[in-house]
Amino acid sequence: MNIDTLHGGDSGAANERIAILGAGASGLALGWLLSQAGKQVTVFEAAPRIGGLARTFDWRGIPCDIAPHRLHTSDLEVLSAVQALVPLREHRRVSRILMRDKQIQDPINPIELMLRFPPRTAFALVWGFLNRPKLPETSFESLALNRYGRGLYDFFFEPYTKKMFGVPPAEISVTWGREKLRSSGLLDVLKRQSKTFFSTFWYPERGGYQAILDAMQAQIRGEVLLGAPVTGLELGDGRITAVHYRRDGAAQRFDCDRVFSTLPATVLGRMLGAELKLRFKRIQLVYLDIAKPEVMPYQWVYFGDGDVVINRMAEFKHFHPHLPPCDHSVLCAEVTMDSDHAEADVIAALTRYGLIRREDILDSLVLEEGCGYPVYDRGFEAARDQAQALFGRYANLHCVGRNAEFRHIETDEDIASAADCLRRIYGTETVRLPA
Repeated sequence: MNIDTLHGGDSGAANERIAILGAGASGLALGWLLSQAGKQVTVFEAAPRIGGLARTFDWRGIPCDIAPHRLHTSDLEVLSAVQALVPLREHRRVSRILMRDKQIQDPINPIELMLRFPPRTAFALVWGFLNRPKLPETSFESLALNRYGRGLYDFFFEPYTKKMFGVPPAEISVTWGREKLRSSGLLDVLKRQSKTFFSTFWYPERGGYQAILDAMQAQIRGEVLLGAPVTGLELGDGRITAVHYRRDGAAQRFDCDRVFSTLPATVLGRMLGAELKLRFKRIQLVYLDIAKPEVMPYQWVYFGDGDVVINRMAEFKHFHPHLPPCDHSVLCAEVTMDSDHAEADVIAALTRYGLIRREDILDSLVLEEGCGYPVYDRGFEAARDQAQALFGRYANLHCVGRNAEFRHIETDEDIASAADCLRRIYGTETVRLPA
């Protein structure tokens, strides 16, 4: 939802007053790149710290991200820019899928399923693939059935997708499937030849993903105002003329020439007087400090069982090989299912799989994020078009990033989106990713 494309872009005055709403990865990337181009910016962040969903915090002596993050990108320009910001280490990917009380390869390998599960399951997988339907692709369900057949759909895709979004796959847009099922069919899964099957990834040497954000902030020319929630926008002649916000308990106003919003599209919509029919999935993050030097030999695991509340789980020590040896480890379980007892449900799942004992738990922490994932309901495209039309009414408004554009993208894609947006406005010669 790059709104600047609707207006053809413009070069902008050298001394223009630029407001950036939100200091997550997208907002900081915008501020950093604009500063590289010689601009001054003012960034508004409601929270008392930067980072959004890409932030890192130290807990029990171990750097913890907001769920697992890893940098895997084919955009060498973005990778070089991040490497110029902070030292990165290349890690070998070590991950698994846990389902039906077994640990299996990640990404899922149908051949392994046929060998490790009962003959009835293996037969259903093969039979389903050989007898794939040819359905009109109107939902994630029909897309997955066409590509993988009934056996693998029932075995993995249906329960996992329903757990992730809280609705059946028949109610999820086919658009999400085409973006996330990056292989074209079972043969590509067997050959392990799509983007899903990356074997290595990059991660900051120290400090978690926060190190990238801190480095961006350090190079911003202007102000990053923390604890400064935006309360409204002043409009006039098809433009946004001022940002209203609160800081230190007082209402304040910032006159602006250009606004970049990384706020959730629904939040920005309300500021502009509209209730957009877009939906975000809430996530709960359960952190457990475990009295074991290592809980599992994997950086992260996915839980495929529909009756397990965990979507995925990370063990952060495996991202930080420089940490001194210690006799405990921290897990982070991401819960996307609706649960009133997320911590207890997570502990029950981990004991079921034999990963921990209840007496191993030294401490726990539960965080919640209201806008975890954009939910691609069937028909969401019309709601996103409505949002784009609304935001496009304002010539100096530009929406950038995962929640603002309502796109299920990663941090590296947030950076790329920020660069693309700025290049359309100011030109490729003005906006360059540092290398």
